Amino acid sequence: MKKFGLGLGISLASAVVLAACASDQSAEEKIINVQSTDEIQSVDTAFSASNIATITANMNFYNGLYTYDMDNQLVAADAEALPEVSEDGKVYTIKIKADAKWSNGDPVTANDYVYAWRRMVDPELAAPYAYMFDGIIENATAILAGEKALEELGVRAIDDQTLEVTLANPTSYFADLLTVPAYYPQNQAVVEAAGDQYGATSEDAVYNGPFELTNWDAASGNTWTFTKNEDYWDAENVAVDTVNFQYLPETATALNLYDSDELGVIELTGSFAVQNKENPDYQTYPIPRTNYIEINHESEGLDNVNIRKAMYQAIDRESFVDNILQNGSIATNGFVSREVAWNPETKADFRDDAQIALDYDLEAAQAAWETGLAEAGLDTLSLNMVAADDEESQIFAEYVQSQLTENLPGLEVTINTMPSSARFAALKEGNYDLGITFWQADFGDPINYLERFDSEITRGNYQFEDIDTLVALSREQANDPQARWATLIEIERLGLDEYAVQIPVYQSYQAILQKPEITDINRPGQSYVNYRWAKVSNSAE
Repeated sequence: MKKFGLGLGISLASAVVLAACASDQSAEEKIINVQSTDEIQSVDTAFSASNIATITANMNFYNGLYTYDMDNQLVAADAEALPEVSEDGKVYTIKIKADAKWSNGDPVTANDYVYAWRRMVDPELAAPYAYMFDGIIENATAILAGEKALEELGVRAIDDQTLEVTLANPTSYFADLLTVPAYYPQNQAVVEAAGDQYGATSEDAVYNGPFELTNWDAASGNTWTFTKNEDYWDAENVAVDTVNFQYLPETATALNLYDSDELGVIELTGSFAVQNKENPDYQTYPIPRTNYIEINHESEGLDNVNIRKAMYQAIDRESFVDNILQNGSIATNGFVSREVAWNPETKADFRDDAQIALDYDLEAAQAAWETGLAEAGLDTLSLNMVAADDEESQIFAEYVQSQLTENLPGLEVTINTMPSSARFAALKEGNYDLGITFWQADFGDPINYLERFDSEITRGNYQFEDIDTLVALSREQANDPQARWATLIEIERLGLDEYAVQIPVYQSYQAILQKPEITDINRPGQSYVNYRWAKVSNSAE
């Protein structure tokens, strides 16, 4: 894996690729049918943060300035080349390809980026990923606070093909940020013509990526299609004509279709992974996704740090991954995933440098529980835990429920199962006590995880000034990588060991079955699944 700066993470989509049966394909047309364990929520890049399926989709039918190739190298997409950077590290000049086009034939211009970025930081829009501009682009913080005009954002079009970006501080991972949908362009005329409906249907958008989205709307969007974009600047090297997606969360159903040759790649969970380990089609790969329990600090009892620490230490993580998941996933008591970032001097993995003391310890958990209940004036505690309705989330939720209620006397946990979109909304709106959720890296730097402890970003309804101060400090330390590394380690230590703001449990590995005729689906080490280079062979070939 290539390492840039602090290192680049591994980010993979939750969608599972499934080959169409041979009878569905002609010698000319190349089709891949795909199972997704999530549904797309929006095709507006300003709202692409809602779930893995939405981010993955947006990364396939849109392009940003940069992307990752099959070798995990950062390469130009809409840009002609890697950026020119000023001596002080704050000004980036980027040339845009003259043949970059939207699917309606309009050229992609520097102004499309200026418009999209200003829209992202517009406080009236309240885009979920606006925080990715905060403290990064010059004046973004003041604009988000309503203190400066959108036009003062540090981005301008020198001409149609030249974009100039001014940063608030030197940022070592800025080029990697430009691979994230929040930094993609938007066609102003199309956005404004659609009005409030923009992003709600595939027909109301235009696309500048290798595919166009068709046959989708937010109201009934459990199926959707990627169709090859003939106006894409690299269309001649896009080998797949169509990628069909269907929301299909049940492993048993997918396995039956795989066995009947109707599907070509499926995701395996739990006992299905164990039963198929000897299958020659079986594969596993790491995902920089930390699965954790989100805590609402405003809920009764959960504002007490000893109660939070008790729950943190009451869960046997190793038993869960070894005896229940059995899909290669690994136990973790830290938030930053393994193989995301490396010490700039020693090259040690962040997970090895940042040791968290709190872990499974039943005796310590029960002692903290008794102390916490006494401090909170409680004898018992009843909590509502929200979880998505996919199979792995349910397995995770049921295990957490059993561990907490069996190991902490007087604790009752009720699972509230709902679709992923509803679970996301419940967490965002604070309608939960505990939440089964995950964080998957958007780019390869620990700050992508740790800034979520900041009071302006967290959904946990808490504020710890020392954490906020350190997050801000890390953004000012680009020219001192080793000092920044130490700051990042301290942010995680405070958030977990000191305050137990949330409870990490395991890092995902994905087990799949994949048939040999499907090749070159890109699962880059630092981004989401990309079908731009995918190939599928017909049975006749």
